[in-house]
Order: sequence, then C-alpha cells, then structure tokens
Amino acid sequence: MWFALAFCFSLNLHAQDIHFSQYFNNPLNQNPANTAFFPSNARFILSHRNQWGSVTVPYMTYSASFDFKMINIQKKGWIVGLGVLFNKDEAGDSKFGTTQGAFNLSIIKAVNRSNKNVISLGFQTGYSQRSIDYSQLQFAQQWNGTYNDPTLTSIENFTVEAFNYLDFSAGALWFYSFNNDLSMTNSVSVWHLNRPYQNLMTDIARLNIKTSFNTDWEINLSRTYKVMPSILFQVQGNQSELIVGSRFAYMLRQSTKDNKSLSFGLFYRNSDAIILYSGFDVQSWKFNVSYDFNVSSLSAASNFMGGLELNAQFLINKKKKLKTINAIPCPVF
Repeated sequence: MWFALAFCFSLNLHAQDIHFSQYFNNPLNQNPANTAFFPSNARFILSHRNQWGSVTVPYMTYSASFDFKMINIQKKGWIVGLGVLFNKDEAGDSKFGTTQGAFNLSIIKAVNRSNKNVISLGFQTGYSQRSIDYSQLQFAQQWNGTYNDPTLTSIENFTVEAFNYLDFSAGALWFYSFNNDLSMTNSVSVWHLNRPYQNLMTDIARLNIKTSFNTDWEINLSRTYKVMPSILFQVQGNQSELIVGSRFAYMLRQSTKDNKSLSFGLFYRNSDAIILYSGFDVQSWKFNVSYDFNVSSLSAASNFMGGLELNAQFLINKKKKLKTINAIPCPVF
C-alpha cells in the first residue's frame, strides 16, 4: 500500500506508459508513423497484458486499434494513413490507471519508383484520463487494534480522484529493401511532446518526454524460412528500456487463397525479463502469445513469473480499389 501511495503522490512522479513486450504487434502504440504501414487496406488489433499476478493484484492492460489507408492519386507513391487507438491500464488495489483515446495520422512516401525505399511521418493526438479509487486503500489510522476498519477516518485529504489531459506525439520511419531477401525498418518516435501535468495532489509534476528507437530486419533464408531480428530502446526521464531478440517464421502455405505460417521468438529485456513468443497466421488472421519470465531482483518474490500477453489481428483486403497507385511489391504499396 505504501509503495502505491508513494508512486501516486510523489512530487517527482515518473508515470509509466502503456507497455507491451510484443511491441512489434502493437504498432500504433509504438510509433505513429506505423499507421497504415502494412500491405493490406485496413487492420484491426486487440491486445491484452496481465502482469505481476504472482506478486500482487495483477496489472491489467487492454488495447484496441484500427488503421487504414487513404491513397492520393494526384501524386503517385503517396499514402495518407488514419488510425484510432484505445488503451486501458489498471494497477494495484486502488485501480490506479489510464484510459486513453487517440487519433493517428501518417504520411507515407515511396522515395523511388521501385518502392524499395519508403519513408513515413506520423502524428498522434490523444486525450487521456488518470484515475484512482481511494476507497480501496488502507491506512494506519484505520487500524483499531484488531483489524483494519474502513469506517474510521484516514485523516487524509484526497480532493482529486481523476484528471484529464491532452497528449501529442510524433514519429518517423524508414523502410529499405536491399533485395528480395533482405530488408530493414528503422524508426524513432517522441511521445508527450507537450509534457502534460501528471499529479493528483499538485500541478508541478509533468510527464517526461519518452523517446523510442526501433530497428527491425527481415531475412529470407529460403521460400519457407525467415528470421526477423529486432531491437527496441526507449528512454523516459532517468528510466530506460532495452529489448533485443528475434522471431523465426516457418511458412506452411504461401498463396493468395491459402496462407499459413508459424513463428517463434526469444527476446531479452535488459535486467528484467526473458520473453518467449509464438504466433500463428492464417489467411487474414494473426494470433500471438508471449510470456515474460522475470529475472530481475524481484524474481525471489515473483518466482520468475512475469506477464502473459495476448494479441490478435485482422487484416482487411478490398477486392476493388477506388484509388490505387502502381502495384509494386512492397510492405506498404
């Protein structure tokens, strides 16, 4: 309880953002420039994360997003992407957490005619609420000598249970295909550009800007096997996160009418967790699951258990396109 209070009311609050180990399967949460950066016309994604259930009340995170393409026929090689994002996060007995809605806009441009060199700029405008349920907390003043009595006053003066704020973020992405068997995607995003206020007690604590760097590679070993190494590095205030690892995909079927694949992955979050990942793609559906095995100093209490994460995606391909550009193979066009 005291840890939760210290976290919530510290004058130097460093609030944690929505967090997913499967960052590559939560593109709109990772970088606004990822909006509409995929080969289909539209995409719907659902994610759920359940963390620290072995230690305390589980931290629950939910996310839903939908993004799609709008193609400008006046300038070939341009795409405008739009997306909507909803996040819900709760932590601890007091259900301290964030509810967020956001709109994403991306502008994607193929640098050359072959569409093997592509850049994307993305922008996000979000409206969020942070809230807490004080009635679920217990205080020393409520101890009657035998048990904690919630009818006794806590002597605490809590005046604010929730606050709202606008949030602005932006990002950039560069895709380059060396050949049919090797491509890379490098991206950078900057979150909370306006540094909104983040304290339930005062107006002097502001949310730190978060900067995220990500590089993903896709290496086709054959028509059946591919390797996808990835690195994510994030910095927010005096906190940082580094995740390194790779996915390995096995193509079961490859055709327009029957497309199936299995994928497995192993990642490491620096000084925190080993992440095991598995995925199954069938036609327009993608199903993914991962688990964090805690290896930090908290492992004695967590018994090496961390967080379960589930992800589902549905891709929409329209048979008839009202607006099109040159159909050259590329992850976007």
